[in-house]
Amino acid sequence: MQWFKKSLIRRIGTIVIGFIFVAFAVYGIISIQMLSDFFEANSKEALSQDAQQIATEIDKFIEKNVVIVEQMKTNQDYQAITEGLNTREEKRQHPLFNVITQELQAIKASDPNISLAYLGITKSNDLISSTPEFDPKPDYDLNKRLWYIETLKSRGVTVTSPYIDIVTEKMVVSITTPILKNNNVIGAMGIDLQVADISKLMDAYKVGNNGYTLLINKDGSIFYHPDDRQVSAVDQTDPYAYLEPYMTQITSGNSGVIEYSLANNAKYIAYVPTQSSNWIVATVIPRSEVLAPLNQFIFSLFFISLALLFLIALFIKRMTRLISEPIVTISDSVETFSQEDQEINLPDDLYSREDEIGILSRGLKMMSHRITQYIEEVQTNNDALNEEINKRRVVQSQLEMILELLSGTDEGIFILNDDFFCIYHNAAFSRIIGIPGAEIPALNLSENNILIDQPLIDSLQMNPVWSGEIEYAQNSAETLFLFLRISKVQNGGADYYIGNITNLTAHKQIEKDIYYLKYFDHLTKLNNKVFLDESGVELISGDTDNASSHALILINIDNFRIINEAKGFDFGNKVLIALANRLKNLISDQDVLARLGNDEFGILKAHVSSNEDLYEYILDLSKELERQIAINDEELIIDVSIGISLYPSDANHYAKLLKTAASALNNVKANKGRRFEFYDKEINSLSIQKYEMQNKLRNALSNQEFILHYQPQVDMATNQIIGLEALIRWNSPNGMVPPGSFIPIAEESNLIIPLGEWVLENACEFGNKLAARGYQTPIAVNLSMLQFKAPYIGELIQSILTRTKLPPELLELEITEGILMDNEDECESILSEFHGMGIQVSIDDFGTGYSSLSYLKKFAVDKIKIDRSFIKGIPHYDNGTIAKVIIELAGNFNLQVIAEGVETPEQIDFLLKNNCHIAQGFYYAKPLGEDELMAFMEKSKRDNG
Repeated sequence: MQWFKKSLIRRIGTIVIGFIFVAFAVYGIISIQMLSDFFEANSKEALSQDAQQIATEIDKFIEKNVVIVEQMKTNQDYQAITEGLNTREEKRQHPLFNVITQELQAIKASDPNISLAYLGITKSNDLISSTPEFDPKPDYDLNKRLWYIETLKSRGVTVTSPYIDIVTEKMVVSITTPILKNNNVIGAMGIDLQVADISKLMDAYKVGNNGYTLLINKDGSIFYHPDDRQVSAVDQTDPYAYLEPYMTQITSGNSGVIEYSLANNAKYIAYVPTQSSNWIVATVIPRSEVLAPLNQFIFSLFFISLALLFLIALFIKRMTRLISEPIVTISDSVETFSQEDQEINLPDDLYSREDEIGILSRGLKMMSHRITQYIEEVQTNNDALNEEINKRRVVQSQLEMILELLSGTDEGIFILNDDFFCIYHNAAFSRIIGIPGAEIPALNLSENNILIDQPLIDSLQMNPVWSGEIEYAQNSAETLFLFLRISKVQNGGADYYIGNITNLTAHKQIEKDIYYLKYFDHLTKLNNKVFLDESGVELISGDTDNASSHALILINIDNFRIINEAKGFDFGNKVLIALANRLKNLISDQDVLARLGNDEFGILKAHVSSNEDLYEYILDLSKELERQIAINDEELIIDVSIGISLYPSDANHYAKLLKTAASALNNVKANKGRRFEFYDKEINSLSIQKYEMQNKLRNALSNQEFILHYQPQVDMATNQIIGLEALIRWNSPNGMVPPGSFIPIAEESNLIIPLGEWVLENACEFGNKLAARGYQTPIAVNLSMLQFKAPYIGELIQSILTRTKLPPELLELEITEGILMDNEDECESILSEFHGMGIQVSIDDFGTGYSSLSYLKKFAVDKIKIDRSFIKGIPHYDNGTIAKVIIELAGNFNLQVIAEGVETPEQIDFLLKNNCHIAQGFYYAKPLGEDELMAFMEKSKRDNG
């Protein structure tokens, strides 16, 4: 043990040997694992490639013969004799029998791998083959033959499982195809390939030195295996039993590699399914063959390690003599010097050495001499140092007193170094920023965005003092408002930052409360009149060139005093809150909404794009405010009056804008029949026109001023009328009004509901008249969005059909694409209800809205109508691309197509060439009254026989 302790070289050498041993062990383990993974990965990849190559060769072999079977399908003789033979006795007398047997013999002779070509006949339960003298036994049943059963299942070209052929009495696989008539199997034909030929093909492939290849059927049975691995007659064991646990994975239809591990019988198994048959190619290689190079590497590594350790031991022994013994001598001398305070003396041979030992020896002698001198100097300096320490103690006492005074202030005081770490802070600073004092010195305030940010640092570089208000998020939960003052100073050539912070949050909250009291209404939480007035003045004063248009909308609740008197002030307040909440949802982000007084509200609408848009907005606003409001489980309708004024057309400053809006509001309240009025007479006139039009529409319906015209839908190939579209016309006292002028207003005012019901009933009555005269012609009626979404639409249509006695198949309902965009599930339910009633549905103006394949797949529709805009330019200004796409799309979904707006013979030629057969347009007839239509239909009937 002393031998070990006395020599540093020996200890270092022992450690080095141990380190090298461990390093070699770690290196060996890692290398062995990496090489093992490398050999395994490469082996698996190579094994998969072998399996894939063999599968490809088998596919080529099979596909070559599949081509022969595909060519047999084109021979009409096989079809003819299969249809003609009813019994086996007729076979040899049939005129095609000899021809077919010769053809089958030619097919067999065309390839040496084909052992038999044949034709199975279902009706006669017989077989014709390339061996013409062969006849099946009396008990032969075609339906029990494996090849015929698999052909029936696939109904296409099939590669069968192996079986014993009754003609050649050899193990074969068949490539067959059914003979179909009217989609029924009346027979089958195919060729046989001997399994022995496939085995020869497989024998040509070699997998490594000890690997082998297997062919496996889809049922898991082994179709091919090398001869020398067949079942032993001695032990009767299955050499391929190891495949059983993996057979489900192998026959799954996917490719992959399996590692089978069991003692010395570990194997890698790659499997690849063939594309042309139900076989799987499996290549197998022993794991021992894969890892043979690794074992050789381990053996070499062991002997190299032993040789290296022996050389290191020799090296350590030599270094001990050269270094260790002189160092022991030097160590003894140093130990003696440390105990006796005398100079170090060593043997002369050590001083004369030129290597590191000599340099160390000479240096130690000089060092011991100088240490003696330094001890004397230190004694002298200690007296001066004690005097300086006493002075600093006085300064420290004064500094501690100052810091104690600073810690009691409410202002946060801090000092930062040049890296923005806090070298001093008082208790108030820690309290304000919300960070424990012990954690602050470790934080870089700039990087953590605590009070200090980059713009502040840049400002201090130009001006050494900065002060101002800042916002500080305390622990991301509360925002504080602080006053910060910070100065940049220099001391000893380094930069420091001295600052203080004051918490202004309480003062800010007081300012916020004052702002709320000044600009907000306490009851509704809306802005008040002061805020609206200041916003209006600011908006208009900023628009010096009158470039923008702004509107002031005043809203007053009618008879609000009566609500308060009847229900009480608490109920009245709830009405005001409910109306305020509804108004919040009716303004944009740019608008200002305020409560101006007890029952009056105002909307300052900035940047109005046009008078028409403003009018539409007021219409929508009026409708929304007319909806019922629920207060205390009570439904009530609040009547409001609305006055509107515009800048700059009605006023050039805000005070006048408010005055003109109030004037318009007063006019509304004086005119009890209206809900809103514009100060601008031109816009007001537009409002009056629409209001009067709504009243006229109501009177027109009761006065029976509406009539229906019908436009024929014609089969362009036969010129026969196959349908009609009902179109409403308004015969007012002042003349005919076009639908485009009154239909939008009817939809806005909900008059479209009774008007649509009138159209449905009159169209169905006329359809019944036509049916009574022998015309079974469907009539198409357009449904509006409001009609379609009405909860009773199905019941309404059923009651009309019952009253008018019109068969449902003679009614067709037209809807637009926009209707289908709103609530797809509801639309799907309604359309299914129509189809359940026997009514056809078509999509009108297809292609102009939100056309989507998903609608045609999801919704139960029967027809689509190509909009006239896609027809009118054909063929001179439009090549009809969109029309072609729509027609092809409809054909793919088995939908009828009707082209609207057909006016020329060229358009008819184009449509017929592109498989569109139904047209509607002026080329055939304009919309006609009932009498005109009857005459037109009679003439069409005579002209078309």
